[in-house]
Amino acid sequence: MKTDDTSSSLAPHPERPLLYSSPQILARRRRLLKEARRMLAEDGIDGFSIRKLCQRAEVAQRTLYNAFHNKDRLIALAIREAFDEYSAFVRQSSDTVSVKGWLSRTVSINRRNFHVRNYTTAVCALYFAPGTARDVFETLLDMSLRGNLMWLEQRRGDIGDWIDLPHFARSLADVQYATINDWCLGRTPDERYLPSLVENMLMMLVGAVQGSLAEEAAELLAELETTGTIASIADMSVPRVTPRKPSA
Repeated sequence: MKTDDTSSSLAPHPERPLLYSSPQILARRRRLLKEARRMLAEDGIDGFSIRKLCQRAEVAQRTLYNAFHNKDRLIALAIREAFDEYSAFVRQSSDTVSVKGWLSRTVSINRRNFHVRNYTTAVCALYFAPGTARDVFETLLDMSLRGNLMWLEQRRGDIGDWIDLPHFARSLADVQYATINDWCLGRTPDERYLPSLVENMLMMLVGAVQGSLAEEAAELLAELETTGTIASIADMSVPRVTPRKPSA
């Protein structure tokens, strides 16, 4: 299973690396990504138009396909660019070892989804679409997979020997995306989104870990089931903030 930084290995155009590296294409690529992020925030993936994007970026459609190969690849790179900018800040302010720290980082990243619901819907649409190119899928998978795997590797001594860490990290990523997708589709109400995400992650964790880590996870799950939240991790309430556009 691929677990390295796929954001850097996802080529904008896998068949034309030399053309992609030219200064003219680099400048146009930056404009296209900037406008793509704005359009995803404004209209979501269903309202995303290549023709409109090219008009806003002042780039010919032929140039877009020279730079990015196809629409899905462009959207994946725009989404990953926005994710990396935000998650870098979250990593700096979170405990990276305890269950509480792992959950707090996950909640903090997902809490932002209330501000960028169209982005989040676009991520899930590409993640679950059967026709998404493998390398595009993997860069979206990595947005969840990498953080989970890094944390699991730190807690290897508390995890059962029968557990394959990359496989378990992938299973966690699939559960996270499925939970997020249910929220995007309106199957899960806003107030249940983050508690459901934490609950699903803890239930998977309880079955795979042992010792003090298992005790901590079980205590947190019991607290969540009893109170509907966990006081010692990031705020799981729905933020009362007007959705905003991504920065340019």
